[in-house]
Amino acid sequence: MEYFFRHTPDPKTNISMGMVWIFLIIYLLFSYKFRYSKKLLEFQFVFIILVELSLIYWYYTGKVIFLKEGLPLYHCRVAAFMMPIAYFTKKYKLASYFSYMAIIGPLVAYSIPDPSKFMWPHITNVTYVCAHTMLIASGLMFIINNREDLDLKYIIKVTLGINLIIYLSNYIFDANYGYLRNLPESLGINIPSIVLLLAISLLLVLGIYALNIMARMILEDK
Repeated sequence: MEYFFRHTPDPKTNISMGMVWIFLIIYLLFSYKFRYSKKLLEFQFVFIILVELSLIYWYYTGKVIFLKEGLPLYHCRVAAFMMPIAYFTKKYKLASYFSYMAIIGPLVAYSIPDPSKFMWPHITNVTYVCAHTMLIASGLMFIINNREDLDLKYIIKVTLGINLIIYLSNYIFDANYGYLRNLPESLGINIPSIVLLLAISLLLVLGIYALNIMARMILEDK
């Protein structure tokens, strides 16, 4: 366990993005086969929360980076907690919103190589691979079984509320949650933070609205 939660970075990571995408496809095929299984969906929710709590614990034991990187303020982490909470409390409209975020967030994360500097297995890359994959699967399963239709006003309201909290937290903790302050360094692009806030909010609204329309068209035609 000490190795799994180690804080000394390795010279490089051994995570292959090709293998990550293959694992995602295989797991999505598996979850689709059992797409109506309430037990599988709830197992995934519990697994995701346990992994995310373990990641928070790892950041907390690191002390220095806890407030800057360890809080659940990235969009994927927000969805990882809020989708299960909304589901188990039967707030299906809110859960529907976060199920779409649970699809968009990990796909964006997978478009950028794993930023952690640790060899597998480590809590950071287990979270990156397994939690992100299960987030997408859980989001899709929830949409198939329990989704509620979202109007544009609701999507805008929730998105702006979340992003404003993240944006203000970035300045309070001198952090970069949700990349609302700076884009990843690997992209080499500098954009003013207020522009990032508006642009990412707009893209998220459009993405969730588009997925909501797609789900409505596909599922209501059946």
